[in-house]
Amino acid sequence: MTQLQEAFLSELKIKPSLRASEYAVLFNKYSKLAMEEEVNNGASEQQAKTMGNYYAVTVLSDFVDNENLLARIIHLSDHAPL
Repeated sequence: MTQLQEAFLSELKIKPSLRASEYAVLFNKYSKLAMEEEVNNGASEQQAKTMGNYYAVTVLSDFVDNENLLARIIHLSDHAPL
């Protein structure tokens, strides 16, 4: 999972001034990749979803220091295209 987290952080650093909706798309991208990896490692679908979101939130919260923006990104990720 560390490789996905590093890839997500690298992509965030390359694109530091995105809008919340664009961050949400990236969040969904890496959350989905993490979920797939968890399923491949034997996790149930619900466990994989929980862990995928956890990994993505962890990286995003290390990058975005504004809690309001972070909350908005996570909210928008529910509605962003996968």
